[in-house]
Amino acid sequence: MDSPSRKLMTSLAFSLLVAVVFSASPAGADFEQVHDVCRATKDYSSCLAALNVDPRAAKATTFHSISEIALQIAAKNATASRKYVDQMIADPNTIPSWKPVLESCKANFDMAAGQFLMAIRELSTDIMTANYDVWMASDEIYACLRFMRDSKQDIPPLVAACYHVKAHVSIGDAITSRW
Repeated sequence: MDSPSRKLMTSLAFSLLVAVVFSASPAGADFEQVHDVCRATKDYSSCLAALNVDPRAAKATTFHSISEIALQIAAKNATASRKYVDQMIADPNTIPSWKPVLESCKANFDMAAGQFLMAIRELSTDIMTANYDVWMASDEIYACLRFMRDSKQDIPPLVAACYHVKAHVSIGDAITSRW
């Protein structure tokens, strides 16, 4: 049986492969909104990997539609990360000293997902509040990383999950800073 750590690494590798395939795709205009958003982020290839997991992103025709899709993907990713943390907690092979950190961080992932969902609701009415919501999601991920560091625990799969959500924060910031 695969450990949760191996499943996360496989998932991240698959996301990267999808990004490479889609970025090399001749789809051209179909991906224009995705490319516009990703150019505004700090990490273009991570952005492509994150957005190309949802086929709706490639078909987005307006900046508003790609914004909603990107934030939905971000919320789903944070929720999936929380579920992954739950699996690690339940896994008898997880190092026991990791469990308090994992317990703490699962709440951070829940809060981050909630912040991304709030940002979606704010897109049309108050873009500055949407940007604030995105940065509150970022604060949740930093809180998890800080707790891990302060607890002197090195949990590579948790770090990877945090950095994956941080990539979505970068996308959310690019979206909410543009308007």
